[in-house]
Amino acid sequence: MLAVLGLVLSAAPAGADLVPVPPRPTLPPPGPVTPVPPPGVPFPTLGPTPPIVLPCAPTCLQGPDPEPYDSVVYGDSYTSGEGASHNHTYVPNADGSEDFRHRSGLAPFYVAWAALEMGRNPLRRMTLTSDKMEQAIGKDRLFFKASSGAWIKHLDEEQKEKKGGTAVRNPPQAHDVPTMAKIAYFGLGGNDAGFADLVSTAATAFLFRPNGALMGSLTWETDQEVSVSMELSRLEPRINDLKNKVAQGLWSVRETHPVAEIVVALYPLGIKPSGNTGITEITGRTMDLMYPFAARVNQAIRDGVAQFQANHPQTKVHIFDPNTAGPNGTSVVAGHELGEPDSYFQGLVHRPNLLLSKPFQSYQESFHPNELGAVAIGKALATFLAAKMPALFPNGPKFDALTMDPKPLAAVPEDRQAVLDWAVTNGAQLCEDTDIDSLCRSITPDGIVLSKELWFDPNRVRPFPGPPTPGGPDTGTPGGGGGGGESTWIPAQYVPKDPCDIFRPVFSEYYARVQIQDGPLQPPRSVHELLVAPKSPKCVPGIGLIFDY
Repeated sequence: MLAVLGLVLSAAPAGADLVPVPPRPTLPPPGPVTPVPPPGVPFPTLGPTPPIVLPCAPTCLQGPDPEPYDSVVYGDSYTSGEGASHNHTYVPNADGSEDFRHRSGLAPFYVAWAALEMGRNPLRRMTLTSDKMEQAIGKDRLFFKASSGAWIKHLDEEQKEKKGGTAVRNPPQAHDVPTMAKIAYFGLGGNDAGFADLVSTAATAFLFRPNGALMGSLTWETDQEVSVSMELSRLEPRINDLKNKVAQGLWSVRETHPVAEIVVALYPLGIKPSGNTGITEITGRTMDLMYPFAARVNQAIRDGVAQFQANHPQTKVHIFDPNTAGPNGTSVVAGHELGEPDSYFQGLVHRPNLLLSKPFQSYQESFHPNELGAVAIGKALATFLAAKMPALFPNGPKFDALTMDPKPLAAVPEDRQAVLDWAVTNGAQLCEDTDIDSLCRSITPDGIVLSKELWFDPNRVRPFPGPPTPGGPDTGTPGGGGGGGESTWIPAQYVPKDPCDIFRPVFSEYYARVQIQDGPLQPPRSVHELLVAPKSPKCVPGIGLIFDY
């Protein structure tokens, strides 16, 4: 057994630094106590003084202290606690500035850990707020590495503040963690599937409508449903790849923590399968379209866990599903979905103060669990962990030792209007942190406009820095470039794919709302015009084969 353990421990990578468990304090055992008499008084011949024994309070538990343990938390925004703040305050940077990892002291795992620690330390009490997070309680330590926006690759890679940028938001999550941790929490996968792009597409369709709506339609609602449907088609291959990425991520966690039990978190489904009630910024039909995507992401994570366990059956892996962790297997968020009264989820969040410098971060909190939802999920997680790990948590969670006052974020009408006013002329900036081929970048004042050069001729790539200029090549979609030069719509590192491999057909009712454009200086043409042109067939993203002009 020792030989096997030695082999397992030697598999930990060099990047996983050993973090020693702090020494447990020791006290001398009680023994004979001989009082010293005043000068001239002989020593008494009494026996040893018995040790003083204080009465045990009703909550006092007899027995030795529980063995200390470490927990390491890996994850994205749903794990970090994004949205779990009623006033946009999170655990700040060391200098007091806003940390856009958005780690909340009301994040589900932190709520669960605090409640379980109160069971291990029955005389303790804690107050939880979104802007504070303790790293140790007694001898037990928490390494909370989750960060909003993280992908699975950020277990071992730096996470940048924005795509293509140089500023680092979060160092590699699996660095500087205790190798012998007993719990490793894994809450990743949503961004790998394209959650941020989907949210940005829905938000942009709502916000970027200088003439009241796109494509000349009577309302913005139809435009949002069109763009979200097409974006879901584009993201299809990413969901198909998610299973393998999850399995690889779990292998990395196992290599870093060879003795830990791994807890894999699924995402709470904040929308219903159908019949969703629309809110101010997103239609019920749009939410209906999003539900299968969210459900498939969770299934892909389950499939990735199964794939990992088939190869590593000796590693304990537990799947925490908030959609079945309620009483009798019900969803923890049932009846509190987006659009329902007392919702556990944020709608589209508006922060006008960030628009000029960080437009994407201005709505970063959107569509995540609010304080109410995060606390409810955290309590369910605490009960789940106590059942799965009774040796660590024999007393279970102790919720009454926690003081919490969760509240929803109050919507400010003036903030919403300020964001709408800004988006009239700056709407394209809302998509700055999305994929270069995201539908978000094709939402314009003229409607959903796809570049013909990008989609019809993927071998034609002549990237130059700078905004589109007359006479220059025109490849790509709006939103790229910068710094001067000839002309392009895309950054140099982008390699177009076969559009038929990227997109899948969408509903025929949406065809009329898509346009193809020869270049940024040419007028867009409706797909209806292309359908009747007697030329060679081409593949249009999200539509399929048509006849080019």
